[in-house]
Amino acid sequence: MSNKYTPLTGSVNLRPFETVRASEAIYNQIRDMIITGQLKPGDRLPSERNMMTMLKRSRPTIREALRMLERAGLIKTIPGSNGAIVQELSTKDVEHSIENMLHVNQITLEEMAEYRSLNEVSIAGWAAERCTREDLDAIDEVLQQAKSLVETPNEFIELDPKFHGLIAKAAKNEVAYIMTQVLSKLVTEMIGSRMEKMPVKDRIAMCNKILLMHQSVADALHSRDAEAARNAMKTHMHAFMQDLTSIDKDYN
Repeated sequence: MSNKYTPLTGSVNLRPFETVRASEAIYNQIRDMIITGQLKPGDRLPSERNMMTMLKRSRPTIREALRMLERAGLIKTIPGSNGAIVQELSTKDVEHSIENMLHVNQITLEEMAEYRSLNEVSIAGWAAERCTREDLDAIDEVLQQAKSLVETPNEFIELDPKFHGLIAKAAKNEVAYIMTQVLSKLVTEMIGSRMEKMPVKDRIAMCNKILLMHQSVADALHSRDAEAARNAMKTHMHAFMQDLTSIDKDYN
């Protein structure tokens, strides 16, 4: 009895692979420990000498892995200290990446505002359902600060990402919080540059308008009314889009 096999040369696409460098494997191992919470901000990594013993690798390999971790913002190496320190994860790298994409791909502020209008409406609803007393107090504090800065538009606008960030924090959704932090900061910078074209009285009027809409959202959160919160945020985002169009139309 003969066995016949048909070669599968045309249907199997095998590709060569590269072995991961030792420094990269060490980087991946420590990064995963930080991301999963095994290593927390403030924890100290073993010294280079101890890592050499534990990982059975040379000092240059260990140092390269540590440099990669530091460039990624995951650790802070301090010369002369006995081990690098794990850092609090930040949205800075994400902000810079999105900012670069905005410039390279020419993503418009209007496109970002349109995206935010969809997401922030949902976030406001979640916040109304999930917010704590501490969340509401923090939001009220920002609104009080904003009221005192209405006549200084440049300072007032700096509080906008903080307000939206606190609402996202109250929504108890970490993805929403991170994305809101990143996008609202970038939008605020861009809208701030546009507002520079406006007379001071018009900028103050816009700040008052924003403050009233922020207060409406906050009132809905205090009432734990998810539908009212969504509607208030929807009104705010719609007005924001209209204001962008008006600035370009009236002051260019």
